[in-house]
Order: sequence, then structure tokens, then C-alpha cells
Amino acid sequence: MEDLAQKVVNARRILDGLFFKFSDEITASLTAVLTRENFILIGPPGTAKTMLVASISKLLKAKWFYRLLTKFTEIEEVIGPIDVVELLKGNVKRIYTNSIVEADFALLDEIFNASSAILNTMLTILNERVIYDGGNIIPVKTWTVFGATNRIPDEEELQALYDRFPLRVFTKYAAPEETEDLIKTGLRLRKEYESLAPVMSMDEVKKLNEYIKNYVYENMNSLVKHISRIVASYLDHVVISNRTRVKVPLYVVSYLTVVGIKPSDIDAAVLRAGTLKVLKYLVKDKEDLSEYESFLATHMPGNLSVLYDMVKEIKALIANNAISIAKEKLREAYELFEKSVADPVTYRFFQVEIEEIKTTLELLKSQL
Repeated sequence: MEDLAQKVVNARRILDGLFFKFSDEITASLTAVLTRENFILIGPPGTAKTMLVASISKLLKAKWFYRLLTKFTEIEEVIGPIDVVELLKGNVKRIYTNSIVEADFALLDEIFNASSAILNTMLTILNERVIYDGGNIIPVKTWTVFGATNRIPDEEELQALYDRFPLRVFTKYAAPEETEDLIKTGLRLRKEYESLAPVMSMDEVKKLNEYIKNYVYENMNSLVKHISRIVASYLDHVVISNRTRVKVPLYVVSYLTVVGIKPSDIDAAVLRAGTLKVLKYLVKDKEDLSEYESFLATHMPGNLSVLYDMVKEIKALIANNAISIAKEKLREAYELFEKSVADPVTYRFFQVEIEEIKTTLELLKSQL
């Protein structure tokens, strides 16, 4: 299984090299694939949501289905048209070829704009991987359903559908100062997309999924002991349904697999770090995302949480013109920062946060 896990890691590395600042989107997508979970990307148009799913499909040699949904999209465009030849014989049958029914992955763009008929059909696909068609129960082969939207639904009738996408990432436009790097990365993606070669097959994905499930079941007590404490504390800030909470251990082990952690290397510290990272993908809206960032700042391992507090203190000292005290605190912060970077678990999982702290410390140093 380590060979299969390494293939997923390779897929992630390839994708990280092709997309600009898309680490969360890539990691969460692959985590969803390993758990056979539904995943939604929320953000404005033109942020490479479709290209990401297309690229994952190529790397995993997966057949994928795409449809931009509107109020005028017919159900036949999603689950397949009626077979006219059979209809003339008095039989009502559909042609499922090239529909969502026969795909490994499905990307439903602007999913919350669909008609009620499609939304009702999607609920059974997302929940049970079946459709009820003329009294027949048709199995849906789709492994992972990806959604894309530029809005979070506030309509009551759409909440059940939104909840069936438990893994979520908010995409955004690159900042103006990032334009040069964005253009270079985007052009490289356009150039290399057609030549992307598979690094693993869907059969291998399914084997890895089975292995992860068995690992979670066999190590349930130990995993739940460490994971549940963090989730329970998080629930004081963000609401997570019972359905989703039960699956968090599967998400965490899948996430750890995606970032290259072997089962033999999973210990309490790794589980804690993995859980903290996965919680970001369980937020409902941007208000929840702010709550997550505050939660993360106070629960990060090692000295990172202390450093966040020290940065706030140094800013306050500078604002109050207490320069000599601020310089001493900054020196202490740099010493603590070096210790944090030296911890392998902290450095591996929290590189983004470490870079943010480093940049802030350098900015504060320039003000003194």
C-alpha cells in the first residue's frame, strides 16, 4: 500500500507545480477522492476550479462528467436521454453512456442554480449513489462528486444539498502583486495540461480507499481518542453535523496519506496536526473560516500559538512607542521561532503559518 500512497503524493506534487497557490484546493480534493466523499469549491468564476478537476481526472485516469447547471438544464443532460428505439417498442429506458451515471468523477458547476428536478435527483446521487428512474433503481458509478459555486445557498430547500458536500474550500482571485507569478503558472498549466499522464488508476484509488477504511476501523480507539478532543473543542466555534463528525477520522487519515505520512509514522502529534488542518475543510461559510483561523492560532502545536500572541503584543508595544521593550520581545520571538521551525511535525504541517509569522516578524523588525 505504500507504493499506492506514494502515487497519490506524486499526484499532489504535480498539481502543486501546475496551479498557483492552490494547495488547499488540491489537498482537499485528493482527500475527498480517497474517502469517496463529495467536495465543493466555493468562489468566483475564473479561479481554475474546472481545470483542477480535469487535471485530477487525467492524473488518476478517471472518466469525468461536466455540466454547467441552470434553471433550464434538463434532467436528461445529467442522467442521460430516453432511448427512442426502446420507447417505440413501448419500453421507457435511458441511455446512460456519457452521463453522470457512468462517470468516475462528476463536476457540477453552479450546482445551486439547478432546477428542482435535478436537485432532487442529485440528493439521491450524493447520498446513495443511485437514481430512481421510472421505478427502477439505477446504480451510479460516480466515485466523487465535485461541486462548484460562486455562492453559499441561503434558501432553506438547498441546505440539505449543501450539507452533502461536507468537504469545502473557498477559492479567491490572486492579489494584484501576485499577477506575474499567476500568469507564469497559468501559462505553464495551459502548456502542460494536454501532456499530463496518469500516475495511478481508479482501481488503485479504490484499493487505497479500502486500506484507509480498514486502518481507521482497526485503530479506531486510538484515533478517536486524539481526534475527538480537538473536534469537540472546535464545535464551540463552528457547527458540524453528526454525519460529518463521524467521518472525520477517515478524512484525517486520508489527508495524512495525501501529504505523505505513512501509517507507521502516525502518532499523537501527527494526528493532532492533521485534524487541525482537516477542520479547515469543514467550515460552512466565510464567517466559519474566520472562526477556524482564530481556533487554529490558539491550538497550533509547539510554540506557534505563543508566537501569535507575542506578535500581537509587539504590535501593541510599537503602537504605544515602547520601542525598547518591543525590541526585547522581538528578540525573544525570534528565538522561539527558531525552536518552532526545528520541530519536524510543526514545520511539515504548518509551513504556511510559519512563513506568515516570519514575514510579520521581519516587518516588525523593520519598524524598530
